[in-house]
Amino acid sequence: MRRFYRRIIFSKTPLKTQYNYRNIFQILPIDSKIAPTNPYAEDFPLFLEYYIDFEEDETTEKIDIFTEVAIQQKKEFEIVNLLSVLTNHRFFKYQTDRNSWAITTPNVGYDKLDEKMKNLYNNQYSSWILAGYMYPGLKDELEIVDFTEDKFTKINLSSPYYQYFTDNPIEKKDGEIQFPETITDCLDSYFELSDKTRHKVKSCIYLACDGIDIADRKRSLGFLSFISAIEGLVGLEVSDDEITFDCKSCQAIQESPYHCPQCGKPIWGIKTKFVEFLKKFVAGSENSARTYKEIYNLRSKITHRSQLFTGDYELSLEEKHLNIEHTDWLMRLKTLQLFRLSLSNWLRYPKKLKN
Repeated sequence: MRRFYRRIIFSKTPLKTQYNYRNIFQILPIDSKIAPTNPYAEDFPLFLEYYIDFEEDETTEKIDIFTEVAIQQKKEFEIVNLLSVLTNHRFFKYQTDRNSWAITTPNVGYDKLDEKMKNLYNNQYSSWILAGYMYPGLKDELEIVDFTEDKFTKINLSSPYYQYFTDNPIEKKDGEIQFPETITDCLDSYFELSDKTRHKVKSCIYLACDGIDIADRKRSLGFLSFISAIEGLVGLEVSDDEITFDCKSCQAIQESPYHCPQCGKPIWGIKTKFVEFLKKFVAGSENSARTYKEIYNLRSKITHRSQLFTGDYELSLEEKHLNIEHTDWLMRLKTLQLFRLSLSNWLRYPKKLKN
């Protein structure tokens, strides 16, 4: 039994076009005359459409509601997170932890308020609000029996894809969502992975998305999430089978293809694997390799020496401090884009783990 669903998700950049992935899922703008808009909004709602094939049960005519909701949630999170790492745009759903005390902003904008409306907005009581996007008639608009036929221009696929990920990959409130030319090939490869490998890749993707969500507030943790996501891919590409141990319990190394440059003793070579992976799947120049080493060294300082990003514990408007903040922000952005690029290239690489 196949059921089609239309749900509201959000992005940080407006969607004005439509993308359909092989009639498996698609995203499109909300084309409704009754849907609310707000000039101050920074989360832009859009429709996600997809289907689920349920196994038919001869003993019952209805699917268990809790089972259905659980499968829906799993499917929706997989899609929004995939799109968030295979493009420059964070797609997301609202979670219950977004609830808060709040006051409203006028959907028409402050400059269009008459005196009566100004008095209303200037004398508000805060309310405990539940994060969500609703309007009368939405329930009917969410009910579909098939994918919405092409109502909008197809989404622009940017090329070269490498430049897409490196040339100002910043969300823009006044911009427009675009996808790289590699998006469909990457999705094809992802869904062709074995269940075991796809589960591991999905973990890397979720780590990166968690990093995006907290990077502006928990800068160091966000950065470590990006690093961990890359390390997860490294683990898929590089096996530790070539390392033998004197003791499996404490994992004292007997032989390894990696050695300490100072004493020559065998080592895990974690940083070397990290650098070599990015050299293979992003860029292999010496200048790029220095950047990868710098990023991994920073990771080590945070995890082993508690050397956090300045913005996590210090607030200052001094020019020197702001310059450091900008440098730190750029480092986090570079690391996120390294994950996005390496994942896209790894997925399209002809030799991948299939078991």
